[in-house]
Amino acid sequence: MTGSGTPDPQLDPAWPADNPPSDRWPIYTRGNIGEVYPEVVLPLEWDFAGRPSERGWRRGAEHIGFAVPSDYGPEDFVIMGVFGGYAYFNASVMRLLGVRTPGLSVDVIDTQFLGDADVPAYSPRRGDRNPAATARMVRSAARTILARTVPRAQEMRKRVDARRAAAPSTDAPDDVLWQFMTDDFASQWEYLIAGHVIITMQATIAAGMLADLCESKLGDPNLAVALMTGIGEVVSAEPAREIWQLANATPPDEFDAAFATFLGRHGHRGPNEFSMAGRDWAAFPEVANAAIDTMRGADPERSPGEQARRIDAERAQVLADARRTMGWQARRLDKAMASTALWSRAREYSKDAVIRFVQPSRHAYLELIDRARRRGGVEDRIGPLLVDRAEFLAYLSDPPSMVSVIEQRRATHERLQSLEPPFAFDAGAHAGGPPAISSWAARRAGTATVQSGQVLTGIAAAPGIARGRARTVSDPGDPAALEPGDVLIAALTDPAWTPLFVTAGAVVVEVGAAMSHAMIVSRELGIPCVVGVADATTAIPDGAEIEVDGQAGTVRIL
Repeated sequence: MTGSGTPDPQLDPAWPADNPPSDRWPIYTRGNIGEVYPEVVLPLEWDFAGRPSERGWRRGAEHIGFAVPSDYGPEDFVIMGVFGGYAYFNASVMRLLGVRTPGLSVDVIDTQFLGDADVPAYSPRRGDRNPAATARMVRSAARTILARTVPRAQEMRKRVDARRAAAPSTDAPDDVLWQFMTDDFASQWEYLIAGHVIITMQATIAAGMLADLCESKLGDPNLAVALMTGIGEVVSAEPAREIWQLANATPPDEFDAAFATFLGRHGHRGPNEFSMAGRDWAAFPEVANAAIDTMRGADPERSPGEQARRIDAERAQVLADARRTMGWQARRLDKAMASTALWSRAREYSKDAVIRFVQPSRHAYLELIDRARRRGGVEDRIGPLLVDRAEFLAYLSDPPSMVSVIEQRRATHERLQSLEPPFAFDAGAHAGGPPAISSWAARRAGTATVQSGQVLTGIAAAPGIARGRARTVSDPGDPAALEPGDVLIAALTDPAWTPLFVTAGAVVVEVGAAMSHAMIVSRELGIPCVVGVADATTAIPDGAEIEVDGQAGTVRIL
C-alpha cells in the first residue's frame, strides 16, 4: 500500500493485517520486533492485538517523555506496521529517543535496538528536537539512575496472575471461552505493552549511560558487555537452569513429578510465545522434552552453575581493572552498572508477564478450534488464525462454510512465509511502502557461502572465545542436529531458544542488538555470542568449524 492507503499492485497479494506506512516517519525495521513476530502476522491475532499494541507503545513513549501526541498525526499505525505480512517497527520514531535525550544519540539508539544492520541513515528534520520532551527525558533519566526497585513490573505480574486465575476450564461452553478471550483484552493488552515499553526505555537509558561511561572514561564501549555478563536473576534464563537439572540431575523415577513442577513455573514459555500460534511448553510438552534431550549427557563444566561461577570471577576481574582506571570516579561506574542490571532484569520480567497473559487465551483458542475441527473445520491450529474476528465467529458457528476462505488465505500465507522480508526500508524511497514483494529473496536462497579464513563481523554480545561446528537451527522445538559444543546459528531468537544456549558452545544470530534476547540471555549464561551477523544462516556452511569471539564481535571460518 502507499502512505495514503491506496492499494499498490506491487504489494499484490495484500495481506489482511497489512496497513499503510507512516507518511511522516518512513523508516521501518524488523529489528527487535522480529523476536516478537518472527513469522507472518496472523490476521486474527493482529485484529486483537494490533491497535492495542500501537496505543500501548504511544502511551509508553509519552510517559517516558521522548514522544508527544503531535508526533503521530491522524494515522492509526505509526510505531507499529505490517507490510507484506511481516511486522515492522518504526525506526524513525525510536530515533527521537536519541535526539531528545541528553547524553544519548541516534547512533546509540540504533546500536541498542537495531545493531549494525543496514538501516537508512538518520536525516535531521524540523520538529525532531523538542525542548519540552528533552526536559521530560532529563527527569526520566534521573528516575532511571536513582531507582532501586521497579514497582511497575510487579503490578504487571499481579494483573496477569489475576487474569490467569479467572481463566475458565477447557470444558467450558464456546461462548464462555470466547468471552474470556475477548472481554477487556484490548485495554489489558494496551496496559501491558505500555508497561513493557516504559521499562524497556528505562533499560535503554541505563545501558546507554553505561556504554557511554565505558567509552568516555575507559576507552572501550564493549567493556559494558563484560561488566553486565552474569548479573543474575534474569527470569528468561531460569528455564535453562531447570532444564539442565531435569536432563542431568533428576533421577528417572522422579522425572515426571519434576517435569510437572517445571511446567507449572515455565509452561507459558515456548517457540513464538507472543503468538496464538505459539507452542507453549504446557500445551506442547514435547517441545520442552526436545530441549531437555539436547542437554542430556553434556559436559558438567557447561552446567549453568559452573558457568555462573566462572563468569562471576571474570566479571570481578574486569570490574576491578575498570574501577582502578577510573579512580575517584569509580562510584559513577558502580551506579551505572547497578542501574543497568536493575532495568535489564525488569525488562525480562515485564516481557515474561506479557507472555503469561497470552497463554490462557491461547489455550481457550486451541480448545475452540479443536471443537470446530470435529465439526468439519480445518485440521491445523494455524488455519483459523488466517481470518479476522468476524470471520472467526462465522467459522465457529459453521466450520465447513469458512474452509474455502481459510484455504485461500493459506496459499497467500505460505507464499509470504517462503520469502525473506527486507530487514529495513525507507517507505519514501519505494512509492510509500517496502520494496516490492517480487524483489524479496526466497528464504535460505541466501548468499554465497564464505570460505576458510574469512571473518564475519557483528556486535559483541557476550564475551568469550569458542570453537565448534556450525549448526543452523530454524525451530527451537526441533533442535536434533545441535550437539553439545556446537555453535548455534539462528536468524532470530526468543526466550524459547534459551535452553539451546546452554548446549551450544557459542551463539551467532543474524538479527540482534543490545536489547535483544540473544544478548541478554547469552551474557547471563556465560555463552560467547555475536549478534547482527548479516546472512549468518546462509553464509556460514552448516557443519563448518568456526571460531566465535564474543568480545570482538567476530566469527572466523576455520
